[in-house]
Amino acid sequence: MSISTVKNVAEWTVREGYESITDKINLDNFRSGINGENYTLIKENRVRSVISMPVTDINENGIYIKYFKRGGYRDYVKYLFVPTRIRTEWEVGNALLCKNINTALPLAMVKKKTYSLLVTEAVTNSKEFMGFCQANFEGALSVEQETEKRKLLRKLAGFIRDIHEKGFCHYDLHTGNILIRFKNNQTSSIYDCDLYLMDLHSVKILKRMPFRKRLHNLAQIFNSLSSILTKTNKLDFLRSYGVNVLSSTTDENELVGQIESQSSRIRNIHYKSRLKRCVKESSAFSKKRSAGMKMFFRKGYDTNRFAGLIEKHHNALVNGDKAIVMKRDSKTALTRLPLENEKTQSVVVKQYKVSCGICLIRNIFRNSAGKKAWIAGNGLLVYGFNTPMPLALMEKKVLWITTDSYLVMEYARDCLEMDRYILKNFHDKPSLSKLKKKRVLINNLAETIGEMHNRNIFHHDLKTCNIMMKENDKSFHITFLDFDKVSFEEEVTIRKRIKNLTQMNLSTPKLISTTDRLRFLKEYLKQCNIIYEKKSILREIINLSKTEKILYVSFNGDVSEDW
Repeated sequence: MSISTVKNVAEWTVREGYESITDKINLDNFRSGINGENYTLIKENRVRSVISMPVTDINENGIYIKYFKRGGYRDYVKYLFVPTRIRTEWEVGNALLCKNINTALPLAMVKKKTYSLLVTEAVTNSKEFMGFCQANFEGALSVEQETEKRKLLRKLAGFIRDIHEKGFCHYDLHTGNILIRFKNNQTSSIYDCDLYLMDLHSVKILKRMPFRKRLHNLAQIFNSLSSILTKTNKLDFLRSYGVNVLSSTTDENELVGQIESQSSRIRNIHYKSRLKRCVKESSAFSKKRSAGMKMFFRKGYDTNRFAGLIEKHHNALVNGDKAIVMKRDSKTALTRLPLENEKTQSVVVKQYKVSCGICLIRNIFRNSAGKKAWIAGNGLLVYGFNTPMPLALMEKKVLWITTDSYLVMEYARDCLEMDRYILKNFHDKPSLSKLKKKRVLINNLAETIGEMHNRNIFHHDLKTCNIMMKENDKSFHITFLDFDKVSFEEEVTIRKRIKNLTQMNLSTPKLISTTDRLRFLKEYLKQCNIIYEKKSILREIINLSKTEKILYVSFNGDVSEDW
């Protein structure tokens, strides 16, 4: 039961028994009013904040407060016709509990002119399903861990089926929105736990759950658990959910294929939406004007220092300071400068110059080279590939046309360009340990390039001097440079794959033998599932390479070698 009331010009809806909430939450200055309280900021973005207060006199388990900021005119019009997020969470939360589906108990909601709040009971002794799985079930597993993972996935499948059978569809159903609550406070045993559905503003109550929506929800789950799910896990999950509930077909492999295909589409849509965040106001990025330039920057850094770096960059170029200037030509100039930030010790400033009038005209109709690099660098990180983290982009504009732009990025420490790494580590007579190291390098590189192409990411200048190597325990940390030449939009065709493979072939020192190169190609083709194209691709690479010399960068400058 709930009670509706108006107090201090605010519309309250309160669960019966929790009427004291209206007196204990100060709405006049909510954010300032909780500063003296024991609370944790769980999440914050430009739309909402989530605050945890562990033990309060409102509820012995503690409370969660969702603070939704008022939207613009578009939201005002929208919510004249549909329930607000707060109202949806309140109604769906109560409906789920009535159907014996676990979720956080809604205690109160309130609407003000500038914001609205939802207060729920905290789900104590719980963890996010996604985080728990990533912490416990990634990588090689023991027999006991594999058994635990299988049991937990079956429990999840049954939980989702129960949600569907009772008429609920969560349009943002990923395992970050599902909690595992352990009944025993002393252990985190999956044999004694319950699952809870959270973030309910995207839930709809339906009369029936059609096949298409069920399939989409399962694809969302597969996508969020992609790092731990094997083919066997997916089949087992599907059987636990109930193949007969999903479709009339009895071909389990066909259903898994449909779910995987939709999961891949969801992943691509998600990645593309995140690509745009770095040029907008978001939870991780911001933008402003500073020192006569437009600035896009990653939050958590002092923007005044970025403006100072540009001045130091130009001074180093004028003075010809070889200790700072890394490279300069007609189109770009790179300097390495200290940042003295607790997160980053030194940075690289890359200046993109407009070298001709045609380039200036092009900048009217398309992104500048600097902006392309800013988007592509952050995009590689979104897709899970290593690259020096872009921290800020500053653009000079004349009559709204970008002239010079400056990209500030982390300096790749303890790394070495791949061509120089090969020269340093494989120049003498090979030992057994070095042969093993070379094979690991080849396999890691083939898997990484293959995965990049599989995700339709294409580097237009994939030479070994643009690939950085760093040894980890029994593997290699591979980092990509020159990301202003990276594109995400178009399919990576066979022709483009051949171009990248030829670029690498022509920039790799001859210390990497023909056998090594063939091994790399085989591993790459296996990763891309196009091993059947091996002969035609190999023939094309040989034809393109035999008319050129091998050209790479050594410790003493450029070196060319005959085949």
